Amino acid sequence: MNQPRPNRAVEWALAIPSTTMKAILASLACSTLLSAGIAAAQEVNGTLAVNGQSAVLKFAVAQEVDSATEKGYMDVIVVLSDRKLGVTDARNVERLETLTRRDGLVALVVRLNPDARIMSAEPLHPAFTTFVSSAAFVRWKPTAYDEKRVAGRFWTEGTQNEFRQQWSYDVTFSAPISLDPAAKTVPKK
Repeated sequence: MNQPRPNRAVEWALAIPSTTMKAILASLACSTLLSAGIAAAQEVNGTLAVNGQSAVLKFAVAQEVDSATEKGYMDVIVVLSDRKLGVTDARNVERLETLTRRDGLVALVVRLNPDARIMSAEPLHPAFTTFVSSAAFVRWKPTAYDEKRVAGRFWTEGTQNEFRQQWSYDVTFSAPISLDPAAKTVPKK
């Protein structure tokens, strides 16, 4: 009677020396843990509603950039969005506005100064008929703000009704901060 032959993958696995197999399994385990850690590195939970249309914010990017007001210091730009964005997108508000108009991006872009004070906040949503950017409407309760991580809650006090627009948001988040490679943390003399 003929014995069934194992498939090629099983033959290959059985032919590998046990030390090599252990190294392969260890490498797979490490990469799985690393990718799980990266996925858990940012957390976002909240919504942004504009002119009767609401969207869920699920992704966060935080980037350290040269301070707009304090030479030699760093601001942090936080982008909370409905889709995954690259780190370079965080520092380019014009690109984000274009993505909103062209691709329907929904996001909240907030710039924090070195003292964790809000410098600007711009909700982005295709339902806006004009872009709104002001620190006057946003509230901020930080739970972490250091060189590695920013976390907390951004929200509006109810629905804002200005510039013939209505909007509100309430979002909690935590994100690692990446450094802008073009930033100059030391002022020039």
